[in-house]
Amino acid sequence: MATQVSDSQQYKSATSHLIRKGSIITIITLVSRFLGYGREAIQAYLFGATLVVDAFVVAYNFPETIQTLFFTGATSAFLVPVCTKFLGDNEEYSNIYSTFLNLGIILTTLVSLLFFAFSGPLAYAMAPGFDPEKRQLTQLLFIVMIPLIVFETMLSIMKAHLNAKEHFVAPELSGILWNIFTIASALVLSRWWGIYSFAFGVTAGTLLQVIMQYPYLKSHNIRYRFVMDLAHPAVAEAKHLFVGALLATSIVPINTLIGRFFASYLPHGEISHLSYASRIFILPYSLFAVPVYTVMFSKISRLYHEKDWKAVSAHLDSSIVLLAATLIPSTILLCSMGDLCIRVIYQRGAFSINDTMMTNRALFGYTIGLIFYALSFIFVRVFNAMHDVKTPARVGLITIALNALLAVTLMTQLGGLGISLATSMASFFNFTTLYLIYRNRTGYALSRKAIRDIIKALLGGILLLISIFTLRRFITPIAGSTVYPALFGGAFLTALIYGILFKNYYLSLFKRR
Repeated sequence: MATQVSDSQQYKSATSHLIRKGSIITIITLVSRFLGYGREAIQAYLFGATLVVDAFVVAYNFPETIQTLFFTGATSAFLVPVCTKFLGDNEEYSNIYSTFLNLGIILTTLVSLLFFAFSGPLAYAMAPGFDPEKRQLTQLLFIVMIPLIVFETMLSIMKAHLNAKEHFVAPELSGILWNIFTIASALVLSRWWGIYSFAFGVTAGTLLQVIMQYPYLKSHNIRYRFVMDLAHPAVAEAKHLFVGALLATSIVPINTLIGRFFASYLPHGEISHLSYASRIFILPYSLFAVPVYTVMFSKISRLYHEKDWKAVSAHLDSSIVLLAATLIPSTILLCSMGDLCIRVIYQRGAFSINDTMMTNRALFGYTIGLIFYALSFIFVRVFNAMHDVKTPARVGLITIALNALLAVTLMTQLGGLGISLATSMASFFNFTTLYLIYRNRTGYALSRKAIRDIIKALLGGILLLISIFTLRRFITPIAGSTVYPALFGGAFLTALIYGILFKNYYLSLFKRR
């Protein structure tokens, strides 16, 4: 009995830690996403779902994908576990930080110059289905945004070193600055520069994000030095982990790139519909999943070095429960009220009712896999925290191939919906495979408390679905009418149902705080 009480307390402690740290990220992310949707709404108002937006999306996604693939995504996966070994020595920590930052700048600058020299062929490779005019616009926009590769890599290295010290605020706050600058750039310059105003805002805004990190790094005694100690043990360990981390974290950006590649063969606007849908789909993921796995990753990386396996399981339990309690209702809301959300955010100016319908189809395909998309990241991070990057890498390669096969098969009949469905199905495969491997390797099993909470979340989801279905029978917005009563009704039902189901749970956490 004593062990059960200890396990329960550890589970509550882990959950409280995740909520306390994660809630700060959630609040900042909420503001940033609100601004992000303002940016998207301005883009939709100015340009709709047209040729120039298709070109911008492709041109932006390529450098974004490259830096996420080879630098940003892999950086957190191997740097945080490596950095946690040296937290007690500020001088050593600063040397490691400086070494990785200088190395990242050199490598990404060389890559950027290479991309600039071959921007023409790359524009063709990005979207071979584009006509010459559309391809030329894509190439020019791509050139403007090539510096993203350098700036975002610098930002990711700074973020990893701050996160290892369990500081999460500065990197998240910088997203607010980026959105504000991009919006201002579009509003001020679009009259003269057109779609190029967005490209300029994206690039310059990312540079401002990097500059913003310096005061926070200094406050945590992380000092930049003009050194690059390639013989340091941390560098050797990073080399060992890099390739596996690269492959494991490349699943999502490669799958996105695959979707854009195949969508270039679909009618004009399909890439834009997928892009707009993914922006909405990513909101609950950013609000609830990213804070959870960001805080969990730093904590489990420390616990791994301390060999506290019971605490590792407790943090994994609480992470899964928090995702279930937030992403299950999010899935139901987006699947049942996605069209209303799209009308509020995008349907104005050049964005038509037909664009809303097509974007909603793509959104449905993405959303049904939301929980599996998030759980995949949780288990990738758990493997990474334990310095195992090969397992998620191998599973990731299979997932990428599966996504490509499903996308090309389903798009022939379902268009953009087929591409988004392929992403969800691949996410389910990725999560299931990683979970089974981890369970077989470690003997991990969800605690009874965690299982009960997950069941409550599922039952709440069923009740919410029935309630929203009933609500929409009585409140059905038509063209020209307001959608807010239905949206507010859905939000109220969600808060009511999940507030009742998890009342004692959240009250106990507030008392602990």
